[in-house]
Amino acid sequence: MYYGLEPSIVRYVIRRVRKEKNLRQEDLSDNKMSYGTISNIERGVNNVDESIVLRYLAKLMLTQKKLKALVTEEQERIESLAFQLEYIESMFDHGKPKEAEKLLKQLSLERYHPLAPYFTYLEGRNLQAKKQFKKAKKQYEFAIRLHNQYKLFYRGNIVSICYNELSICSYTQNEIEKALDYVEKGLAACDENREGKEIKYPLMSNKILYLLNMYQYDAAKQILDELWTFIPQIRNIFTILNIYKFRAIILRKMKMYTEAIDVCREGIDIARRNQVQNRYLDLINVLGSIYLLQAQLEKAMQCFDMVANYDRDQHFPRNLIDALTYLAIIHSHKKCWKDAEQSIEQALDIAKGNSHYRLSKVLIVRGDILSAQNKFKEAIPFYQESEQIAEKNGFKRRQCTALLQLATCFGNMGLDSECSKCMVKLLNLKKELKLYSEDDIYAIDA
Repeated sequence: MYYGLEPSIVRYVIRRVRKEKNLRQEDLSDNKMSYGTISNIERGVNNVDESIVLRYLAKLMLTQKKLKALVTEEQERIESLAFQLEYIESMFDHGKPKEAEKLLKQLSLERYHPLAPYFTYLEGRNLQAKKQFKKAKKQYEFAIRLHNQYKLFYRGNIVSICYNELSICSYTQNEIEKALDYVEKGLAACDENREGKEIKYPLMSNKILYLLNMYQYDAAKQILDELWTFIPQIRNIFTILNIYKFRAIILRKMKMYTEAIDVCREGIDIARRNQVQNRYLDLINVLGSIYLLQAQLEKAMQCFDMVANYDRDQHFPRNLIDALTYLAIIHSHKKCWKDAEQSIEQALDIAKGNSHYRLSKVLIVRGDILSAQNKFKEAIPFYQESEQIAEKNGFKRRQCTALLQLATCFGNMGLDSECSKCMVKLLNLKKELKLYSEDDIYAIDA
């Protein structure tokens, strides 16, 4: 119908030519070609008879030769623009959002431009980098609508890419079920016959993450087993290292510690060789947590000390918070109170400006250190603050842990009324959400 030319570019050229002639779609309609039919031609909707399309092209004085020339010229511009947009995306990927934003603001595209969904997606990335997650989600959703409305397939699998980012925004906002729903939509939309089909792997990896956060280990393991077989095909090193981390975590949950350690060590080696520092430290922390569960305290301490010493400048605060928290737990177990308090206070200082989720755990561990010394009155404010943060942010299992520790403190102080209030709130919370105990490490089994 379009002489073998890329349909989305042809439609863009047709619409642009019409607008350059200052013609509305209604101006070109007649008794054989309605306004609706013209709209369908320009948007690529429905199957319009070829004779009608040729009639429309004739009205715009677009001969086959002229159309081919315009499309060829436009395709060169589009390819140049795509190269520029890929450069901007690479800046976002490598932590240069300010530079990327500056270049992005220099561009402007019509909403029916073949690269409009890609451009809009990058606007979402810009907002996401600023942690304006609600606004970012609107841009990703708009990019999907543009793709669907104008049938813009020039940038392959942009819909799945947008759904992946939507899931990340939702996860960051602790909307785990929404994140999981977006991932499912992204996987359903993924076309493995088009460019960008590798988005399937980050989507699957993120699905595992969300399922682990929902404590659905069996479902997570099932997807992980499938994804593990794809590793030789995966080019994204971050996705590969996430797979290693998730596999180690699931093996740890299954108490298959030897296998978990082997996976961790292999992942650590891959991260080191590829100089992916945050995943390198992440996997060392996971390895340390496995040793912790085995009560191999010296090996565990070695891992956490490595992370703490590696990142003294706090380039990777979340890894540092985890390492310092684990160190505080070990020192507390050994009754080295000064070292425990020093580690947890450092973790507390860092967590206050970085992560509500980690802060809520650090506060509990701070309270535990005081409780272990029978300083119950001093411990209570830390548990209370953790419970408030957890409740405000929807960290239900974390809230249960804080309430249990708080109730224990009140009980030890003989404050039965306060203890009872905490227990009632705890039981109601567990009943409402059908929750069990939080699956996290706060102490070492004797």
